[in-house]
Amino acid sequence: MKVTFALLIIVFLVFSGYRLTFRHFRLPPFARRFYLTGIEFLLLGLLLGPQFLNLVDVETQKGLAPLSALLLGWIGLLFGFQFEIKKLRRFPLEFFLAAILEGLMTLVLVFAAVYLTMALCFDISDSLTMVVAITLAAASGCTAQTGLAFLSLDSIDKHQHTVKLLRFISSIDGLCPLLIFGLCFFYNPSTGSDGLWLGGLWQGVLTSLGGSFGLLLLFNLFISHSRLEKELILVIIGMTMLTSGLASAVKFSPLLTNFFVGFWLVNLSKDKERIYQILMTVEKPAYLLLLVFIGVCVRFDSIWLVFLALVYCLYRVFGKFLAGFLVTRLNLEFKKYPNQLGFGLLAQGGLSLAIFLDFQQTFPSRISTLVISFAILAVIYNEFLSYYFLERLFKKGV
Repeated sequence: MKVTFALLIIVFLVFSGYRLTFRHFRLPPFARRFYLTGIEFLLLGLLLGPQFLNLVDVETQKGLAPLSALLLGWIGLLFGFQFEIKKLRRFPLEFFLAAILEGLMTLVLVFAAVYLTMALCFDISDSLTMVVAITLAAASGCTAQTGLAFLSLDSIDKHQHTVKLLRFISSIDGLCPLLIFGLCFFYNPSTGSDGLWLGGLWQGVLTSLGGSFGLLLLFNLFISHSRLEKELILVIIGMTMLTSGLASAVKFSPLLTNFFVGFWLVNLSKDKERIYQILMTVEKPAYLLLLVFIGVCVRFDSIWLVFLALVYCLYRVFGKFLAGFLVTRLNLEFKKYPNQLGFGLLAQGGLSLAIFLDFQQTFPSRISTLVISFAILAVIYNEFLSYYFLERLFKKGV
């Protein structure tokens, strides 16, 4: 009964709040950045969680796990739909390589920093250290366009070439981090083994790809005939639930599994435009629901969280700055862009939050709760830093 009541309350708050969030009210700049990024829904989740009202306690969270899996699957499908090869070919190959390189370099730099810090400062197993470092590094490699949304039209017109590149990188650079995040599911600390997982890695990868391809065939079987809009909506919801449920049942990532399905669909299905429009209709409510679920997982019970969040934020800022600098220096085509390109890549966005929620759902523990708590604080830091560094970039850039 409590699960049903909590579900109804959360859905009501999300869909009613969606009517007000993301609208351009006249607010002070600080409050506007807070409001338009939906951060208030993180606080709402924290309020509903065990630390305050306890409406969504630990047992209720377990009861809502299928909804969390469906949400992650929906986000994975949406992200997979961004990689339509036909449309990506319209952009220069250098753009795609720059996005992949930037995301990968940020991931590597942050992974090295986080892993060394945890190995030196925390007494936890090597396997858990590896999983946490991969998760934090993968989330740090993702970028959102929220910072660009606050720019004035005048700034966008003056720096349209740089803005175009930043938008492309922000859309694509989460690819490698998301794929590398999948390594966590082959290195499961719950087994109690600190041994190498490379022996079963390829088997796991092939199983995941084969499973997503099999689900794609089933998906295509349902949409092979022309269907009415309502029927297509039911097919998409049903298949996303099936894919996410199967992934959760075998302790794999609903986010990553549905990403593969979305990638296959957008490149092979004739109904891709209709499917994409259906997915997009609930994109913003899904994002707000993600914020609520993440907020429920957070525990702000130590002042050290503020310090840990600051350290992680600095690691990511340094990684983005250095990755942006190397991207503009390693390719002659990008020397016309400012060296401080990383200043425009600090907003973290929804994909990183989905990675954190996926991590929390698969590896629930006291350590994972601690990691999620300071990582969410770091995401908030990055959201506010992104606007100021963007302004600095465009004062110096071209």
